[in-house]
Amino acid sequence: MTTAYALAVLAWLSRFLPRQWLYAIAETAASLALPLLERRRIRIRNNLQRIHPEHTPAQLNRDTAEVIAETARYYVDLALLPSISPRVVLDRHLHVAGLDHLLDAHRSGRGVVLTTAHISNPEVAVKALAALDISAVALVERLDDQDHLDAVNAARAAVGIEFLTASQTGIASALRTLRAGGVVCILWDRDRQGGGACVPFFGRQARFPVGAIDLAIRAKAEVLPLYAVRRTGPDRLQFNVTFLPPLDLLLKGNRALDTRTNTANLARLFEPIIEEHAHFWRVPESPWAPCRDTPWDDLHPRDQPAEVGT
Repeated sequence: MTTAYALAVLAWLSRFLPRQWLYAIAETAASLALPLLERRRIRIRNNLQRIHPEHTPAQLNRDTAEVIAETARYYVDLALLPSISPRVVLDRHLHVAGLDHLLDAHRSGRGVVLTTAHISNPEVAVKALAALDISAVALVERLDDQDHLDAVNAARAAVGIEFLTASQTGIASALRTLRAGGVVCILWDRDRQGGGACVPFFGRQARFPVGAIDLAIRAKAEVLPLYAVRRTGPDRLQFNVTFLPPLDLLLKGNRALDTRTNTANLARLFEPIIEEHAHFWRVPESPWAPCRDTPWDDLHPRDQPAEVGT
């Protein structure tokens, strides 16, 4: 079953079935599919064990199953959100904190790189931008399965924001948006294309893409972190969205070094967030493996967060 067909079926079913039923079906399907996803399950479990070495095997197994269930819920979100207006999403489905950080950064006219991790569904925050009439584009990773990417981007585009593949053309368009004072949305925590930087992450070196920081440096834009977490309860289409203060970029005039340093700061900032919501962190590859799992003697404990602007 192709992604496009699955999304079309879910959208069609949503006309007849309560939303809660669709999520229940997706969660059941994810549970039944676990034996077929053993390699993915093991990789996710290894990630969770790195984040929570104190957890028992039973806890790790439960959290791994929850990550896979959350991925299934994400695809239900993709099918449902295009039929809901941005204003309704913002007013009825999002519980937003720190919105002033976004509005203040946008009013500065410098351009804003809005960056987040694969926690729950980060795209719901993008839908809020359309409701606030903020000009924005989103850069997304290239995938080997072009049909899958096209289907997902078609569903994403219905939220009212243009989604661009992170090609030379897409990056050039993103830079133009930033220099015109607009917003570019980009995920920072999954380096599918390679070429990222190895930075400290939970005590070891992990490789993450540098696109968010590189765009901000090149366009002299703000970097505004955020994260969205699905709320517990019968209505699965409810999210807590938190906008954090702008990241205080440390710039020394060496672009390569500045990019790596600030990517490390971004990873440090998100460490406690990912630690708290690891069961919703939908990254099925090891970010540590490309760096050969090199240990990192962190001179700055994780209870000392990265510097952020006020």
